[in-house]
Amino acid sequence: MNSLKNDIEFLFWEGVKAATPKYLSPRFWNLHSELRKELKNPKKKTYVFALGKAAFAMAVSFQESFPVNSGFILTKYDHLPSEIKSIGQMGVWKCRESSHPIPDKNTELYSREVLLELLGLDESYQLVVLLSGGGSSLFEIPEDGFDLNDIIQLSEKLLKKGLGIHEINAERKKYSAVKAGKLLKRLHPNLKVYTFAISDVLGDDPAVIASGPTYPGSEYYVMGNLSTSLSAMEVAAKSLGYKVKIISDSWGFSSEETASRLKEELLLADKYDQKQAILLGGEMVCPVKGNGKGGRNQETALRIAILSESVRINRNWMFLSCGTDGTDGPTDAAGGIVGPDTLLQMKKNGWDVNKELNDSNAYPILKDTNSLLFTGATGTNVNDLLILLLAERNL
Repeated sequence: MNSLKNDIEFLFWEGVKAATPKYLSPRFWNLHSELRKELKNPKKKTYVFALGKAAFAMAVSFQESFPVNSGFILTKYDHLPSEIKSIGQMGVWKCRESSHPIPDKNTELYSREVLLELLGLDESYQLVVLLSGGGSSLFEIPEDGFDLNDIIQLSEKLLKKGLGIHEINAERKKYSAVKAGKLLKRLHPNLKVYTFAISDVLGDDPAVIASGPTYPGSEYYVMGNLSTSLSAMEVAAKSLGYKVKIISDSWGFSSEETASRLKEELLLADKYDQKQAILLGGEMVCPVKGNGKGGRNQETALRIAILSESVRINRNWMFLSCGTDGTDGPTDAAGGIVGPDTLLQMKKNGWDVNKELNDSNAYPILKDTNSLLFTGATGTNVNDLLILLLAERNL
C-alpha cells in the first residue's frame, strides 16, 4: 500500500510541476520567439501586474526572461515568501496579499492601489498582465451602486450553491468595475497590453479566467492548463509501468457523479492483471449542504471510500483527488487520499460517514484517518487532478 501511496503522490506532483511557471515558461517562449522580441522593445518601459494564486511564481519567472521597470503582485494570503510579505516589496515589485475565495477589505484596498498605478501608465509603457486562478476574488472594485459587502454576500451565496465557475463569474461581473474587460477600458487608450494566463478554467475561456479583467482588448495567451498536467502525469505513470487511461481533461460533474463514475472505472480496470492508472482532470461542482468543513476534492475522496464498501476486488488500489493550487475549499488541505481500508478505519474511529457526508464535513473525518494531503501553496493553479491506481494482481 505504501508503494501505491508513493506512486499516487509522485504522479500528482508531476502534474503540478508541469503547470508551474518554471516549467511552462521555457516551452512557451521557445514557441513564441517573435513575441519575445516584441516584449523586449527598448523603446517601451514595462509594467507587470501579476494576479492570482500563481502570481508570485509567474512574476519571478517573467523577470528572469524580460526587463521589468515596475510591477505589482497581488496573490492569496500565505502565497508570498514570509520575508517578502513582511516588507511588501521585492525589488521593483510591490507585493500584496488578499482573500480567496471570498473578498475582504484588503481585496478592495490593494485593488485600488494597483489601479492607481495602472491609470498612471501612458503610451511610453507596455503593460503585461500575468493571470492565474483566484484572481476573481483577489482583485475587485465594486461597480457604482454596489459596495464590498454586496460582493462578499454574493460570493458566499454563489459558492454555497456549488455552481460552476462560468456561472459564478458571470454573476460577479455584474457587481464589478474591473471584470469583463472593464479594467482595460479605464486605462490609457494607447497603452499596449499583453495578457499571459495559466488557466484554471475548463475550455480556457479568457472571459472567465480571473473574470477577464483585460479581455476583450488585450493580446491574450494561455501558457498552460489542465491538459499540460495530465500529459505529464501520463508520461510519469507509464514510466512506472502503469497502463494509463485518461477519462477527461474537462470534467465538470458533481462530486457524487464523479465518485460513481470512478467506482465503475475501478471495476472495469480490475479485469486486467497489470497495474492500472486512471487519470481525470476538471472542476467538480459540490453544493454545500451543511455546516461542516471540507472541499469538493475531500468530499469526492470520502464518497469513494464509502462506495468502496460495495466493491470486491482482490488487489490493492488507491484514489487521490486534489487541487493543483494546494487548497481545497476553505481548508489548508489540497484534497484527500483513500484506499480499501480507509472506510473501515473511519468506522473503527467512531465516525458516522454518511452523517458527515450530508453535513459537508469531509475534512475532520479524513484528517482523523490520515487521509488528507497537505502541500502548501504550489505556485500554480490549473484546477483539480484525480488519480485512481490499481496495483498489479498477484497471480
